[in-house]
Amino acid sequence: MKRMLKIALGSAAAATMLFCSPAQSLADADLVVYPPRVVLSDGRRSAQVDMINNSKVKESYKITLVRKRMTDSGNIEDVPTPDPEEKFAEELVKFSPRQVTLPPGAAQTIRMMFKLPPHLPEGEYRSHLLFTKIPSGVSAPTESNDPPPGGVAMKIKARIGISIPVIVRHGKLAVKTEIDPSSVRITAVEPRQQVVDFTMLRTGTRSVYGDVAVYRGADKVAVGNGLALYTPNTRRKIGLRVHDPHMLKPGEEIRVVFTERDEKKPAAETTITVP
Repeated sequence: MKRMLKIALGSAAAATMLFCSPAQSLADADLVVYPPRVVLSDGRRSAQVDMINNSKVKESYKITLVRKRMTDSGNIEDVPTPDPEEKFAEELVKFSPRQVTLPPGAAQTIRMMFKLPPHLPEGEYRSHLLFTKIPSGVSAPTESNDPPPGGVAMKIKARIGISIPVIVRHGKLAVKTEIDPSSVRITAVEPRQQVVDFTMLRTGTRSVYGDVAVYRGADKVAVGNGLALYTPNTRRKIGLRVHDPHMLKPGEEIRVVFTERDEKKPAAETTITVP
């Protein structure tokens, strides 16, 4: 059975999580979306995204493609002014429907297609598919929110949403990743918890997406799943938590490894001795 991405509707510029899976379930989630990312290419021109209203009430959603960028720390932010090297996909991707109303537990499939225009330069193009909850309007006052004498009390529902990346790859693209050994740091943040910080570097014409792990011998002592480093970014700062009983000690040798999703051979790794 396919794993679903269950996300609580919050800020549209939600940050990437470092310490949990991209299929993480959050409390009070009311929208389920699968898959958590879409990749289209010359050889894969169509895809679909499934959404489920996981709440107990009927909800309406507006669906749009928007421009977002990743920071070096992995946060996803809106793009008020594009940089010259940024390439966006909203002009290349057609999708339907653009607005849906779902009863509790109901599902909807969003169908997407890559429309290749003539003379499109080779490269990777990315936008984000944004699901915005449409507010139902003004709700009735509750007992704890009675209107003042001679006044009117209103509760305004915020317009909030989530987004997933939609990536279009055109042409022969290549990528190389490295983990900077000089960037690896081990910090004690609590009596029984450490953080392994490091920087991953990217060169080439496409982004990467995969999992990172820290090994002590054959033992995996820390892991971060579903990590992306998008173009045009060339670096990504990462932190992985190490919990008891896997705490690292001075003099121990550790390997930091990044493996692209669905690949077996690591794309980047480095070995250091814990200072």
